[in-house]
Amino acid sequence: MFIDQSKTSYTTLEQQLNIDAADFSVQLVSAVLIKDNRVLLGFRINTTDFPNYWSLPVGHKEPNESFEQALSRELKEELGINVVDVNLIAIKVDDEQSIYHRVYQIADYTNQVVNAEAHLCQKLQWFSFEELPDDITPVSKQILSEFHHQQ
Repeated sequence: MFIDQSKTSYTTLEQQLNIDAADFSVQLVSAVLIKDNRVLLGFRINTTDFPNYWSLPVGHKEPNESFEQALSRELKEELGINVVDVNLIAIKVDDEQSIYHRVYQIADYTNQVVNAEAHLCQKLQWFSFEELPDDITPVSKQILSEFHHQQ
């Protein structure tokens, strides 16, 4: 579900849908980074879920951190960047697998993007929305499709 931030906040949306992130055993954050109308994807390796697929930067929220703290930590670990400004753009819920997933667009960051976890990411690449790879994780594909149609 994509969020029109001019009309609602994620807290309001969660209340309307009776969703509590704490009810889910897996809590994830993903980042959409755009540069020159291109989106950053990483090619996953040595991972349990979707090895040898392209993906948005994604990571797990730790128990004692906020979603925004988790996002900042994950992007520092994976890409070497410091997050300055973000916008929550989507909440994805998978009741069957007990996954709660917040997706953020990174509005501003410092430092150069680097592949800081080469043991889990073979390479990083910027893609235009018209040239996304076929071997992309299903959730990344869904997020990017919805994001592109919102623009």
